[in-house]
Amino acid sequence: MRVGLLTTSFPRHEGDPAGAFVLGFARSLVTAGHELEVLAPQPRAPGDAPRFRGVDVSFVRYCWPRSLARTFYGAGVPDNLAGDPLAWPGLASFPLALTLAARRRAARWDALVSHWALPCGLVAAELPERPPHLAVLHSADVHALEHLPGGAHLAGRVAAGSEGLLFVSQDLRRRFLELLGGAQRARAMARSRVSPMGVEAPTTQLNREQLRRDLGLSGFTALSMGRLVAIKGVEAAVRAAAETDTSLVVAGEGPERARLERLAADIRARVRFVGQVSGAHKRALLCAADAFVLPSRRLPSGRTEGTPTALLEAMAAGLPPVAAGVGGVPDVVAHGVSGLLFEPGRAQDLGVALARMRADEQLHERLSRGAREVGLAHTWESLGPRLARALDEAVDAA
Repeated sequence: MRVGLLTTSFPRHEGDPAGAFVLGFARSLVTAGHELEVLAPQPRAPGDAPRFRGVDVSFVRYCWPRSLARTFYGAGVPDNLAGDPLAWPGLASFPLALTLAARRRAARWDALVSHWALPCGLVAAELPERPPHLAVLHSADVHALEHLPGGAHLAGRVAAGSEGLLFVSQDLRRRFLELLGGAQRARAMARSRVSPMGVEAPTTQLNREQLRRDLGLSGFTALSMGRLVAIKGVEAAVRAAAETDTSLVVAGEGPERARLERLAADIRARVRFVGQVSGAHKRALLCAADAFVLPSRRLPSGRTEGTPTALLEAMAAGLPPVAAGVGGVPDVVAHGVSGLLFEPGRAQDLGVALARMRADEQLHERLSRGAREVGLAHTWESLGPRLARALDEAVDAA
């Protein structure tokens, strides 16, 4: 089949973390024998659309001049809107631009996938004579639908205009279904599935001790990896590092970085900020660290994580996580089996868990084995067939 994929985030080049799991999803469909045509927002920086085997990418222009294309990429839509007034116009112009681009191409698509319900799922749902549609929903989607005026109505339109619904966590599925009326809820429940996005299988046969020397790591070292935005709660990890004399490596970029660097200096925490990492550098950090920290928060607005792919990457590499029990995290981290969970926002509890893992080698080894087992079950190689089946089921339901 030729599949159209509508998304608000997609890698702008090989190794770009923006929407990397959407590319992984697309590649899993290519492996299943499909051809993909992706429509994604045009980034602000000039350049041609990237080329990936079996995946044709077209950037949709939604702002004039291009320098005003500030809504997507970077820190992500919610944080872009919070920090940049010039990001707001694109929120209104992109749905129309995406609709026009999709209408020009829809006749040659046998199936349609949307990543993020707003606006992509809604645009896909309301295309005239649209092909069978699988809508993939993430945490920002469901949060927005819960809080926007008329959000329940919009959720109903996405549900009515799709043959399949795929959620990245059980929590998101439950919350979305609660927005729907009784009969519509029953229909949506019957055709909904839950699966986090996958991760790349870890590289084997890396010399851990040599990597630690090359990276200058010593002692018990925790790794944090992800965008440096409020929802990630990295401040708790910085404070826990100071309280437990743990070395912390923070990999990622975002608007919180400068504040976190000042905090680390003020409290004399042993924290190294290494910026955005990919490729060999990321693989080296995943191999060389002793634990992974995910101190994600529940924001005052109620927004939480979905199921972070950085968490699954770390687990697949055998890094036992110490993670806040929010969103979809408890779906993959069983406390005391594949990691340690703590109440979100409590740096002290994070510190206690880190100290426990550091002091108990048998616990650390057991959690490492459990984490690896879970992580390897969520590689694209493992999840790809399940995601391809979700699309096939949507097509069959049409």
